[in-house]
Amino acid sequence: MPRETYDGKLLIRGGGAYYSFASLTNEYGFGSDIGLEQGQLRVGFTGADFGFLTSLGDVAIDSITAEHPGVSYLAEFKTPSAETDAREQYRRAGTGFEVGGFAYRSFLSASLNTTYALRSVDYRVSDLLVAFRVNRQDSDGSLTLVWTILKKFPVPQLAQ
Repeated sequence: MPRETYDGKLLIRGGGAYYSFASLTNEYGFGSDIGLEQGQLRVGFTGADFGFLTSLGDVAIDSITAEHPGVSYLAEFKTPSAETDAREQYRRAGTGFEVGGFAYRSFLSASLNTTYALRSVDYRVSDLLVAFRVNRQDSDGSLTLVWTILKKFPVPQLAQ
């Protein structure tokens, strides 16, 4: 559900605009991996947590593996344990970068019939590689996603 439409109007924190693939909840604050705001999908919401999104185009979600050309960078990415390195990845994701012909960043426009890959790093909660597809968009901007976890990485910790 779009944050700008439902945040503060529903009893659920964040207005249902967030989702945690690890905790299976739309309530913000439980390791949210993805959010929807003003037509954009977002990742990396608090502290040093960060993530990368990339569009894979109009491809079937069941054809996506960790070896897919747009996903392999995300699958091989080594999560930093130093806070300064984590914050650098957060900044890098915000400005965006390209690897192997695929653009990665912390936010992308949500497009119907499009499959995306997501690497979400939520320190002390989860580190996930997910493929998802936008299957439907309602008149209020809400999205229906089909998703699959491609890989779970060890729960990341920041060194003190």
